[in-house]
Amino acid sequence: MDAQLIPASLFDCPVVESRPVGAYRLISFVAREIAALARPGQFLMVRAAGQKLDPLLPRPLGVHEIDSDLVKVLIEPVGRGTISLAGMRVGDRLSVLGPLGNGFDMTGEGPAIVVGGGIGAAPLAFVARSLSARGRDVRCLLGFRSRGQAVVAELFRNLPVEVYTEDGSMGKKGLVSAPLSEMLCALDGTDSFSNNTSSAGDFPSEASSAETISGDSASSDDENSCAADTGMFPEIFACGPDPMLAAVDRICRDCGANAQVSVAAHMACGVGACQGCVIKTVDGYRRACSEGPVFPSTDIEW
Repeated sequence: MDAQLIPASLFDCPVVESRPVGAYRLISFVAREIAALARPGQFLMVRAAGQKLDPLLPRPLGVHEIDSDLVKVLIEPVGRGTISLAGMRVGDRLSVLGPLGNGFDMTGEGPAIVVGGGIGAAPLAFVARSLSARGRDVRCLLGFRSRGQAVVAELFRNLPVEVYTEDGSMGKKGLVSAPLSEMLCALDGTDSFSNNTSSAGDFPSEASSAETISGDSASSDDENSCAADTGMFPEIFACGPDPMLAAVDRICRDCGANAQVSVAAHMACGVGACQGCVIKTVDGYRRACSEGPVFPSTDIEW
C-alpha cells in the first residue's frame, strides 16, 4: 500500500527444498535477511545464480511463506524463466533481489476474507497466517481451473479454506466470486464468520485432499452464518488474474466492503526503474513493482 519501502538487496541463496505441489513447484531457500524483512504481499526477483543471458531477466515471485531463516516461493512453470526456476534442486543456488514492493496493509481489525485465484493463491498463505496471528477471524476462498492447480490448498494448513474449481474436479464447482458475493451480501457489517468452516489442516495426502476441503458437509446456511458480534465488516485481501480481481472489486463496491488487491504485471527490473509494469489507476499510470503490487481495489481502472 503506502508503507515506506526498505531498500532491497541482492542475495545468493542455497535451495534446501524443491518439490512438486500439483501443477506448481515449491522452492525453499535460506535467506535470513529476506526472512526478517519480508512482509505479506511483497515479492522477490529471482533467477538461477551465475546464470548467463538466457533467460535475460529474473522472474517476480510472491513470498509464499517465511519459516525462520527459510523463504518459500511457489512457481508455475509456464515460460522459459519459470521452467528454469522450477528445475532448481536442493543444493542449487538462487540469486534473489528483495523483498520488493508494497505489501498488504495489515493494520486493520475485524474479520478478513482472503481470495485467491490460480498461482495468485501462492502469496496469500503468508497473508492469511499473518492476519490470523494478529487475532483476526480469517476465511480463505481459493479458485482454480482444475484439481492439478487446486492441490496447492494443502499449503494452507490449519486455515479455514474453501476450494472452488471451474471443472468441479476438486472442492465445489464454480468461481470464487459467487461465494464471496453470497458471503458479503449475507452480512450486515456487524457480525463475524461462523467457525464451522472447512480447514486445510488435515491433509493426509494429495490423493485424499479433495474430500478433506471440499466443504460439502457445510450447508449454505453454515457458510453465511454469523457467530460473534464484532461491529466490523470483513476486509478483503485478494490476488489472482485480473478478471477475478475486477469481480472482487465490483462485489465489494456493491456490498460496501473494502478490498486490497495484489496485481500481476510483467516486470523487468522490479524496482521501478524501467516502468515496464505500469497499470492504469484513477490517478494515472502507476508502477506495480514499486508503488504496488498491492492497491486498494477502487484505485484501479478495471
